[in-house]
Amino acid sequence: MTAMPPTSGHLQLIQFANQLGDDETTVILCTQPHEPMSYERAYALREAIAHKGLTKVTVRHLHKTLEQNPKAKGFWKMWEDLMKGFGITADDCIVASEKYGQRLAEITGAQFFPYDIDRSLNGAKATPVRADPYANFKNVVPEFQPFLRTRVTIFGAESTGKTTLSRALAQKLNGHWLFEYARPYLENTVNEITTRSMTAIWKGQKALQAHADDLVDKPYIIQDTDLFSTVGYWQFPHWQTELGQCPQQLVHDALAQKSDLYIVTKSNIPFEEDPLRYGGNVREGSDAYWIDICERYELPYVVLDCADPDERLFQARYLIEQLAQANAARIAYDRKGL
Repeated sequence: MTAMPPTSGHLQLIQFANQLGDDETTVILCTQPHEPMSYERAYALREAIAHKGLTKVTVRHLHKTLEQNPKAKGFWKMWEDLMKGFGITADDCIVASEKYGQRLAEITGAQFFPYDIDRSLNGAKATPVRADPYANFKNVVPEFQPFLRTRVTIFGAESTGKTTLSRALAQKLNGHWLFEYARPYLENTVNEITTRSMTAIWKGQKALQAHADDLVDKPYIIQDTDLFSTVGYWQFPHWQTELGQCPQQLVHDALAQKSDLYIVTKSNIPFEEDPLRYGGNVREGSDAYWIDICERYELPYVVLDCADPDERLFQARYLIEQLAQANAARIAYDRKGL
């Protein structure tokens, strides 16, 4: 299989092969140097197989330039030699969801076991997923979904509508919404800013963002702030006496989990007081402060200048969908019908 990208149909094919007998099942994954995401495909397949508990299945990754046209001279001899190199014998069987499996069986002396060639069990095919991965996201194996997903953080000062906008975007885009970990932590423990509480918020936010990769079936992660908010708050000059210098490990963690896009909401809407906002009746950080965080750490960001919530939602959604199209183009590989 080429598994470009790995789909639920690929995984079901492997599961079927694993049920045929007590012998080992070898999955031959064929990728070529000019194709995108070759090693990501191999990783995702191995992870998916492990998560299904298929202990008798091995993925052999063949990564080299190969002739793709079955009508080309020497094509089937090439595959006969390749299959024998993988150790196939007449006692083995070939399992495939494509009719070429019969020809492979003939040239190697193996027995052919077709599986769901008409796609009556699972209609998922890689071609339509490549054409529109976001519309067909649920057909991609969960282990490969993080490579295609678009992650966006709504960023900026307190009381600038980040939660409202992020919730609305997640709903409109069919995405997973990630809350800001600091709020439930401070509401349910001790509402105070200390090194201990900030370290806990750091650890909780880091775990929450990592956990998002385990969420499946939705092509977007929309975050109500992220670890760079923790970095920004830790670096407030008026908190330095209490907190000390911002830990470099926190910055490292934030960079390791940075989003594809940061949408900065400006302080052009009325400020609302909140027990978790410590600046009294004013914002502790200016728009310039949070934009500087984006620039200092070279984060991809845009600033929403509008204050109207509907216009904000429209502009943010447009920006995210444009980014998603660019992300999707990474797997828009044309196999030219072969």
